[in-house]
Amino acid sequence: MLALTLTGCGGFDATPVNFSQEDIVTVGAIQTIEIRERVLASLPESAPQVNTQQAELGRLLFWDPILSGDRDVACATCHLPEAGYTDGQHQAIGVGGMGRGEERTIGHTGRVPRNSQTVLNTAWNGINELGLFEPTTAPMFWDSRKESLESQALEPIRSRQEMRGDNFSENGIDAEIAGRLNRIPAYQQAFSDAFGTESITITDVARALASFQRTLVANQTPFDRWMRGEANAMTNRQISGMQEFVIAGCADCHSGPLFSDFEPHVLGVREGTDVAEPDSGDGNFAFRTPTLRQLSLTAPYFHAGQRATLGSALDFYDEPRSSNNPDVSSSDLDPELLEVPEMDDGRGAIIQDFLETLNDDSFDKLVPAAVPSGLPPGGFDSGTPVS
Repeated sequence: MLALTLTGCGGFDATPVNFSQEDIVTVGAIQTIEIRERVLASLPESAPQVNTQQAELGRLLFWDPILSGDRDVACATCHLPEAGYTDGQHQAIGVGGMGRGEERTIGHTGRVPRNSQTVLNTAWNGINELGLFEPTTAPMFWDSRKESLESQALEPIRSRQEMRGDNFSENGIDAEIAGRLNRIPAYQQAFSDAFGTESITITDVARALASFQRTLVANQTPFDRWMRGEANAMTNRQISGMQEFVIAGCADCHSGPLFSDFEPHVLGVREGTDVAEPDSGDGNFAFRTPTLRQLSLTAPYFHAGQRATLGSALDFYDEPRSSNNPDVSSSDLDPELLEVPEMDDGRGAIIQDFLETLNDDSFDKLVPAAVPSGLPPGGFDSGTPVS
């Protein structure tokens, strides 16, 4: 059993660690450890199996602006490899925008109301502490309004601000996209090879995009390696930070392999900077618990990027007692939020050191040199009309 006592800055003394790798239990494809009645777990070491042809077709579609109404936005516009498959913006910039990542500027449709979530590890959305998950019911988006990657894949295409624009109706964009793809010989062949069909359907577009997203995994973090038995993958301070993470109550919501309970919670975070009307999340101003993996790449944080840095995000939890949102009563805040202890410099710093162990830079970053439509991959500039 490991017994560590660490003194942090600001006079904070970390609680002695009373667990070790000997306490790790393998459950199916994951490794779990129980700390003070909370369970943290590694991700599976292998990515979910997918049809390779469908996944590679999905990669082309993910980067091709042909899927947007004005041919100026791709899925990748807001989900960039260098930003952990987010975009670096507090709220996404879709239709009409110009530029890439943090440098992208607003177009005529303005900003999307919410922060772009990473698509890394979404293959395991909904995974629980036993490593069990059901892809067909996996919760998607900040408000869990869709289930499964296949359902998620089509929502941005139908959204006016994200990809659809003003020239097509929400009910008409599916047929428009399918028609465009059917007129491109390279896509006709690729869909035939991947799905064995003569005509391209929007359903198969969703299936291909979902297959590609299931290949985007980041499951070789220092934490995952430590859980699999690599003794030096984490420092003593990071191990201590893991315990403080649990003691502080972070693991009440951020647990399991993806450090999320996938449940909605009311935190009373202030409204986003660029929203036309209050964002009520699931209807009750609750938003789904996000993963804590890949935080070093996916700033800013919260549902509308309200916190620019990880330190600032941790400061939000420093003795939260009242709502920062005028539309949310303090009495409606999640009870677990109110139980978080003081997140002083010492406690917050050592927890932040642990969170650094949840980063993995070895994920797939391949960008296609060209896409079948002939448009610029990524859609970072205005589209060029094609038939």
